[in-house]
Amino acid sequence: MRKILLLLAAILCATACIYPYSPELEEAPEGVLSVDGNICIGSTSTVRLGTLLSLWKAEWKPADFSDARVWVEDDAGGEYPGTSAPYGYGYGWNQPAYTIDTRNAPADRRYRLCIEALGDRFVSDWNDVLSPPRIRDISFSADEENVFVSVSVDGGEDGTGYVLLSYEETWEFHADYPLDYQVTYDSMTDMVAISPLILSDYSRYWCWQSVSTGRVYPVDYTGRTESGLSGYPLASFSRRDNRNHRRYCINVTARSISKDSYRFLRNLEENTDGGDNLFTPNPGEIAGNLRCESNPERTVLGYALFSFATSKRAFLDSRYLKPSPPAALDYPLANFYTGLWKIGYLPLVENKPGYDPKVEGPYGWGPRRCYDCTAAGGTQTKPDYWDDFRADGD
Repeated sequence: MRKILLLLAAILCATACIYPYSPELEEAPEGVLSVDGNICIGSTSTVRLGTLLSLWKAEWKPADFSDARVWVEDDAGGEYPGTSAPYGYGYGWNQPAYTIDTRNAPADRRYRLCIEALGDRFVSDWNDVLSPPRIRDISFSADEENVFVSVSVDGGEDGTGYVLLSYEETWEFHADYPLDYQVTYDSMTDMVAISPLILSDYSRYWCWQSVSTGRVYPVDYTGRTESGLSGYPLASFSRRDNRNHRRYCINVTARSISKDSYRFLRNLEENTDGGDNLFTPNPGEIAGNLRCESNPERTVLGYALFSFATSKRAFLDSRYLKPSPPAALDYPLANFYTGLWKIGYLPLVENKPGYDPKVEGPYGWGPRRCYDCTAAGGTQTKPDYWDDFRADGD
């Protein structure tokens, strides 16, 4: 009997602190301005605007940002205007993204973000711009399956104990197959003829591809004995990835940020990626640094991050490549050649000896992405810094 009572008490304790959450959806704010501001003195700044959308209402009218104005101003009266372009898909089709040229903005002034939109004027707090940290080293390593990128950073003169990291990747890669055959189409018979090339055609074989996720990584190094980071794990990719084909480059950007900026970004990161966690912060607890100047009662959500950035590139050769088999091809019979050619397929390899011509044809055909690297997301315009290659970032 005593065991039963103890079990019931445990169950009651486990459930006593669980309350149903019934949000007042009908009273949810709609049309509240949201701002994502990344003000980078000495570089290009970006600001994105949006509005809250109520999931309770079946109808939704997009906000009108056609007459919105966004700019950065300094405490000496200087203004840096933004130019806009739409971004987003679906419900976000009308949400503008602003680019602000702050490359020549002096580093010894205070700055704030200003926005005129939705009939009101919004401003951020005034911000001092911290001097950037120093990226000491970018290194590469690998295990059996993955390549890892690590970065070491010194806090710099204005080291606050908090740094914001981001990166862009560019790599040189190749398509799965060069072109070894020429296809001639006869419109009279609506048939194609295949003949081998004297030399393989590599004109669409090599490309460059660049990726920037736009994600930032706030890091706290206040608890470390050193004034910075050593060997911080920043990125990784598979050894079978085409980043390893010939040459890979990562451009790391580092910024010193305040404790308040770090807390906001960490709370936002946990709220976005934390999942259903008991300790995930409530979205309402994420306080920004923007306010409505013309109407103090009006709510505005978001944050304007002010920083002075430094960046460094590092290159990696193909030493960690684990070759993968090329894309599988189709081996159609001759009566399918014309149809495949018309949709962009080409013959790429000869069939293996001993194939059954009644079942499969003599050539393996593949879609354009198999032989044209531009169709696989690449460009044949070489980056202007590509000849600066030095392995391992030395």
